[in-house]
Amino acid sequence: MKKVLPVLAFLVLSLPAAASAEWSLVRGSGSAASFESTARPTVAVKASPELATVAQGKMTVMLSTEREMMPSVPGTVWYCLSAKDGAQLAVALAEAGRKYWYPGPLNSDLELVPILYSCGGDKPGSVTQRVFIRPVQLDPWMNVFASRGMGWTAGVMVSQYEWIVNNGASKLLVEYREPYASERCPIVKDTELASFVQRANTAFSARFGENGDIAAAMVRPYGWGSSGVSSDKLSKVLGTTMDHPF
Repeated sequence: MKKVLPVLAFLVLSLPAAASAEWSLVRGSGSAASFESTARPTVAVKASPELATVAQGKMTVMLSTEREMMPSVPGTVWYCLSAKDGAQLAVALAEAGRKYWYPGPLNSDLELVPILYSCGGDKPGSVTQRVFIRPVQLDPWMNVFASRGMGWTAGVMVSQYEWIVNNGASKLLVEYREPYASERCPIVKDTELASFVQRANTAFSARFGENGDIAAAMVRPYGWGSSGVSSDKLSKVLGTTMDHPF
């Protein structure tokens, strides 16, 4: 019995450590997808096979605040960019530090452009999809794509998917993007819009799970670096933060 007790004590002490290692917060590329987070939230975003990875990393971004003395607070963004000829995919998971994400387009670049299509709502954990045309000069990702020979100078037709998770402290954005080369007003025919939305919806898959669904040992963490991503423009894409969770 005396020999058994130390063994039991060892197991009791080692199990939390093993669980902590398995459920630890790691964000990077894994065997299942080029963007994986093992916690807060546990999610894997997998691009369609024809999209090749262009850049990955994490960076600090100054995020706007809602009606506060401090106009901005630092946040951390993990990102993954993929592309093929004529199409791009941008994935960004942003944490607001001690703040929470304000749902909707407040203080974002969406206040500057018409929304052509919207689906979903601001309910916690749900996805909101918005389709719009972003002027290329407002786009945070294009310089990175262009430096890899996968960019363009036209406007950007965007299908943006937004999840606010982790009790409002984290925001996951996925953008499917195609060039929109036109000087006219951004009016898109219903058939053109429906075709674009169909391509966007099949360009990636996002799988959410519980802690432990993605093994930390199988994920290669992203390194620090912006790869040329515009921090100021990315802050405008992400929107604003607030003091309390919604």
